[in-house]
Amino acid sequence: MKIIKNTGKICEKCGSQNMKTHQTTYPLKLGPKQLNVERVSVKECMDCHTLKPTKAGEEKIARCAMTFMSLF
Repeated sequence: MKIIKNTGKICEKCGSQNMKTHQTTYPLKLGPKQLNVERVSVKECMDCHTLKPTKAGEEKIARCAMTFMSLF
């Protein structure tokens, strides 16, 4: 019996394993406004083009959201 480790490289939307990691602009919606966070590390599904931030990308998005909220 073969055991397969789930490394998190599977698309949540379509189930594809064809993922590519790169940096891109990530749209963050805060209420009615949209904030475009630049140079976020994301995994992109090459089949359905869904973006999922990596752990470092999630941390950057959280920092940007906190900074944006402190301005208003």
